[in-house]
Amino acid sequence: MKASILIVDDEFGLAELVADILTDHGYEATLAINGRQGLARLTERPVDLVVVDVMMPVMSGPELVARMRATRELADIPVVVMTTSPRELGGTHPYQGVLQKPFSSEALVRTVAAALEKNATDVGSRL
Repeated sequence: MKASILIVDDEFGLAELVADILTDHGYEATLAINGRQGLARLTERPVDLVVVDVMMPVMSGPELVARMRATRELADIPVVVMTTSPRELGGTHPYQGVLQKPFSSEALVRTVAAALEKNATDVGSRL
C-alpha cells in the first residue's frame, strides 16, 4: 500500500515539484497551500505523513503542527518540516525530519522514508 503524504506549502511550484518527486517514488501526494487548508485536508482523509513549510500566510507550519498535536486523531502523524533556516527550529522540535531549502530530490525521498520508517517502528513498539 502506498503511503499517503500531505504537502503544505504556499510556494505552489515547490509543492508540485515535491509531490511529483514523491509520486515518482511510489507515494500518494496531496497538496495544501497553507496550514488552514492543510488542517482541513487532514480532517477529510487520513495521511501517513505531513511535509510542511515553516513560513506560510494564514497558518504557519508550526501552528499547523501544534493544532495537529492537540487533536487526538492527528496527534501521531509524523511531520517533516521544510525551512531555509533550521536554526530557527531550536534544539528540540516536534518534527520527525528537517529539510533545509534548497534540498535535493534524494534528500527529500531519504527524509520522508526515514520519517515513515521511524513512525512505523514507534507505533509497533506501542502495540
